[in-house]
Amino acid sequence: MNDKRLIIIGGDAAGMSAAAKAKRVDPSLNITVFEKGEYISYAQCGLPYYISNVTKDEETLIARTVQDFEKQGISVFTNHEVIHIDIKQKCIQIRDQNQNIHTKKYDYLLMATGADPQLPQVKGADYKNIFTLKTIPDAKNIKEIAQREEIRDVVLIGGGYINVELIESMILLGKKVRIIQRPKTLLNIMDEEFGKMIQTEVEKYGGIVNTEESLEEFIGKEKVEKVRTNKGEYKADLVIVAIGIKPMTNLLKDTNIQMLKNGAIKVDAYGKTSIKDIYAAGDCASVYHLVKKEDVYIPLATNANKQGRFTGAFIAGEKKKFPGVLGSSVVKVFDMTFAKTGISENEAKKMDIEYETVSVKAPSHARYYPDQKQIYIKLVYEKETKILLGAQMAGKDGVAKRLDVFALAIDRKMTAQELGSVDFCYSPPYATPWDAIHIAANSIKL
Repeated sequence: MNDKRLIIIGGDAAGMSAAAKAKRVDPSLNITVFEKGEYISYAQCGLPYYISNVTKDEETLIARTVQDFEKQGISVFTNHEVIHIDIKQKCIQIRDQNQNIHTKKYDYLLMATGADPQLPQVKGADYKNIFTLKTIPDAKNIKEIAQREEIRDVVLIGGGYINVELIESMILLGKKVRIIQRPKTLLNIMDEEFGKMIQTEVEKYGGIVNTEESLEEFIGKEKVEKVRTNKGEYKADLVIVAIGIKPMTNLLKDTNIQMLKNGAIKVDAYGKTSIKDIYAAGDCASVYHLVKKEDVYIPLATNANKQGRFTGAFIAGEKKKFPGVLGSSVVKVFDMTFAKTGISENEAKKMDIEYETVSVKAPSHARYYPDQKQIYIKLVYEKETKILLGAQMAGKDGVAKRLDVFALAIDRKMTAQELGSVDFCYSPPYATPWDAIHIAANSIKL
């Protein structure tokens, strides 16, 4: 009988994936999860769609409830905040919803604390109607205020995934939307040409894009009324800030645990940290990048779920390494889809490697079948070997799943020539005899 105790701090993607997998691998493992918020195992990525009423019911955002995990034999405590970790005594202190303090010992501790939105250090940041978006309560508050008739002008600070998705949400709610960000293009994890395409799509639907512009002050009396930047002042009835996130690792800041420069906990392929019996996974931890060949910080739900699963399995006795990530991501911007995997050209330059790129336009399906669309594809590859290193795509149809093919090719270290002759399916409504993937790969010449 195993009497080992696993305590997990954090009850969303990484934490609950780890708990569920660990319990399946070793049903006798004593697992307790502490979550400082009200909800566990919910879809953060779905929050913009809930705000816009595309997703009607908040309950559909919850993958599994506390009761579901308790039926599996996992103890889950919401509204319980871990306030201290004693690594020598191997115990934690918890503050419950009644402000009582409890101490609990562990044999294994998993940090799945995630990350908190960064807030701008400017005057007026504490005014009403200024929000960040991370949790279901955040989304409920934004949704309630955004639906008021007097809320007309919405300003989004930051041009990453969250706000790029929120542009559409707010326009669907009938708002005038302005997005402001410091870099030159929106979604600047992609190369500049894709950022320009995103801006064109946003402006087509009435969104206003201000790039290369820095926030300086929120103006108002208790409630935000204007946003001032280094280039102007803009009316604002509602502001949503998404300028980045910071790993929640303060509980271990006074230890000698190894971290990345941004404060993310450095872990190995099993989720082990530099402190014995302490593990980490998800948005508070590093991941290994298969192309960059180094530990990096890529806070994506896919990474958190997979890393949590592998770490939970290892703690329970299954010795399988988490292989690493490519940072594969996709985002819907009105009628367009934008996606990336591996490295961009900008990243390749910073890595100082011998690379080349190719960019093509290819059809989504046969020209004689209705509503053919163009797909824009850019590939990054090793100059000498022609091994694929990265892919970026944009288009109205057929982007997301084709990007998965490029992700698999990069993961398997395929050359362009190998990918260019793979036997893909063909039917006029879905592809051309030489698929868009073939066309892009075969544009790379020996």
